[in-house]
Amino acid sequence: MLRIRLSRTGKKRQPSYRVVVAEKEAKRDGRIVERIGNYNPLTNPAEYQIDEQRALHWLSVGAQPSDAVRLLLEKQGTFGRLERLHAGEPMDALVAEFTGVEPVIEAQKVKEAAPAADEAAPGLVERAVSAVGGAVAAVAEPVAAVVDRAEDLVEAGVDRIEDAIDAVLDADEEE
Repeated sequence: MLRIRLSRTGKKRQPSYRVVVAEKEAKRDGRIVERIGNYNPLTNPAEYQIDEQRALHWLSVGAQPSDAVRLLLEKQGTFGRLERLHAGEPMDALVAEFTGVEPVIEAQKVKEAAPAADEAAPGLVERAVSAVGGAVAAVAEPVAAVVDRAEDLVEAGVDRIEDAIDAVLDADEEE
């Protein structure tokens, strides 16, 4: 399981931390998967910087934040954006909201550059659906036969077990 947690850096009595993604079992300052930010508690107010896009990515794939990182992410508003990401909003728009930089959407560039691609896509999609449909039918028929045979075997096995149980019960009653 992945955790988003703090990794200590700095001198004695002068702590600063890195916000890292690491395996739960890894040591505090051990192997990490990715560094996504930093935190300095000595300044007043405490300074922190967490890469919003990477934080959203790791949270969306199941990484769990430590209590300290959870507080930092709540101050930053990441959990509200995570809920909106799960609701279907694009990550670029959510990150742009945090950073204040307008996202450059690749789909808009492609549409502006080649509007003819939209016209060719339906024919390609229709051909793919028909090809896959035939393959599904070809595979589904033998699979259905195997499932029917398995059901028959299971029913026969259950009948044999019931007969054996009845025989044991009859033998116990006769004694």
